[in-house]
Amino acid sequence: MKVTATRTREEIAKLREKAYLERWPAAQQLEALQDKQNGDATKWERMQADFAAIRALYPYPDTQTEEN
Repeated sequence: MKVTATRTREEIAKLREKAYLERWPAAQQLEALQDKQNGDATKWERMQADFAAIRALYPYPDTQTEEN
């Protein structure tokens, strides 16, 4: 018998939020947004890539594929 432990959406959301803030504290997120609005999207794009990597690391249970 194969036992698989899964996290709830709430647990995943907390893990993601913690990872987002560790990698990009709120002040840096605001700076990236402000730079983007001023025409320089470099930090914004880097932040979005980091957030995508975090989402891939912590996928929601209903978005995971089944492994046989």
